[in-house]
Formats: sequence, structure tokens, C-alpha cells
Amino acid sequence: MANIKARRKLSDLYKKGVEVRFGPNDTGEVEGRVAPGGQGAFKDDDGKPLPLGEDDVAMWIQPPSPLQREMALRDAQAARARALIRAKRDENSEEHLSVLAFLADMTDETLIEYVMVSTQDDRSNEATREVLALDEWQDITAYQDAMRQFDEMDPAERDENPEYIALMEKDEKFGEQVRQRTNELADAERDVLTMRGRAETEKRALEKRAELVGSQAFMREYEQQMLFYAVRDADDTGVLFFESARELAEQDDAIREVIQEALVPFITDGSEAKNSPGVASGSESSEPPKKPETSEASTQPDASE
Repeated sequence: MANIKARRKLSDLYKKGVEVRFGPNDTGEVEGRVAPGGQGAFKDDDGKPLPLGEDDVAMWIQPPSPLQREMALRDAQAARARALIRAKRDENSEEHLSVLAFLADMTDETLIEYVMVSTQDDRSNEATREVLALDEWQDITAYQDAMRQFDEMDPAERDENPEYIALMEKDEKFGEQVRQRTNELADAERDVLTMRGRAETEKRALEKRAELVGSQAFMREYEQQMLFYAVRDADDTGVLFFESARELAEQDDAIREVIQEALVPFITDGSEAKNSPGVASGSESSEPPKKPETSEASTQPDASE
């Protein structure tokens, strides 16, 4: 028993969070309230814990632990996999039918542009690799190192420095070569898609759209799980308030909004933000493209790319 108390005391030393209460206000309307200052519990003017009203419900909001973040990540990855399989292979699934409906409204030209936009990063990366493979850019790392020595120099002085000017010209030349090669790859891909016809282009578009559906499923599940793990019993913060993430998801929007508001300060500071995984390239627009792409390349790539 002493060991349990010691462990709880250790956890309390690093505990951070805020109390949230739901109950009727002075006009009788139910509202959610976050403890003043967005940290700690409700207290009276003397700094003592404020008693809970007879009709109030209290909960404690704190950032999920590293283990819970890992569990949320695994659940989100599983949700992504399920959505991806349904969108690609289950012709009767909601995911697959929604993808087909999205693509059916596109003209042939818009469908090609949709595929082109979705593969733009791939072409840019390929172009960068091809340019880096040229003998002219074998010393790209040395150029990058040379550029860094000017980072802390006064801009006015730096812009007049002959070595810096020469490096910038090199940098612009590299960027122009990458852009030119990216455009060449885009033209070639557009010609191939045009020749293959709509059926083949729809197949490519379905693959890309299915990836977006999977990414959206990942984000929904991850955010839902993280919110579930963040809500604790106000009297015993080691106990989750809700029985499941689904139970939390079924609560009124107003309840979840207050919980999210209370959690924001804790997940936007540096210590928590570094633990938040992102879904790169999954935030593609759900709207069909309305104009041809414009390829741009980074002018300062990392040599390891």
C-alpha cells in the first residue's frame, strides 16, 4: 500500500490539467465552465477548493500519457487501414461509393488535373533527386554549409557579400533546374493520362482518393481517442471519466467543445506538441481542382533527400 501511495505522489508531482464543471448557471441554462486561468481546480476567494454544486458535474482534463498517445496512434492506424480497404475493395461500402460519386461528377480534364495535383509532391521529389544526381550538384552539402554561416549576419551586410551573392545564384540555379524538370515530368504524365483514357485515369484517381479517405479516418479516430484519454474523474484523476471513446463521441457537441477548449493549452505547448504525430500529405482538398497545377521546388533541399 505504501508503494501505491508513493507512486501516486510521484504522479501528482508532475500532474497538470484543469477542472471543468457542467451545470446550470444563474439563468438556469446548462453551461460548461473551465477553472479560471485554465489550470488547476476551482477555488474560492481564500484559495480553498470550491464545493461542487448539487446539480453540477465535474471532470478533470489533462494531456494523455505517452502510452495513451501510442494506443491512440495504433487505433487510428487500424481505422485508416479499415477505411482504405473498404474504399478500394468493398464496392458496396460507404467509402467506396462516396469516392465513385466524387469522381463521377468530374469532366475528363478535371479528372486528369485531380490526379496531377495528387501526384505533384511525387514529381517534385523525383525531380529533386534527378537534379541532385547530376555531377554539377555533387557538392550540394558544402553549398548548404556555406549558406549557414550567413544566417546570423546582418541582412544589409550579408546581401553585399560577394560569397553570399554567388551562393544565392547557385541556389536559384538549382531551384530553376528542379522546377524545369518537375514541369517536364508533369507534361509527360499528363500526356500518358490523356492517352490511356478515362477508365484508367479513374482507377488512378480512385487510388488517390482512397488514400485521402484513409487519412481522414485516421485523424477522426486519433482525435477521438486522444480526447477520450484526456477526460478524467475529478476526484480520482487516475480514472477515465467515460467508459469508451464512443460514449464520449455520443455526448452533446457543447460538452465536447468545452473539453477541447480546456485541453488546448496543454497540447499546444512545446512539450506536448512534439508528441503529436501528423498525417503528412493527407490533408488534400475534397474539392476537384479548378485550374492546372503550378509546380514549385524548394531551392534549399536537404542532401539526404
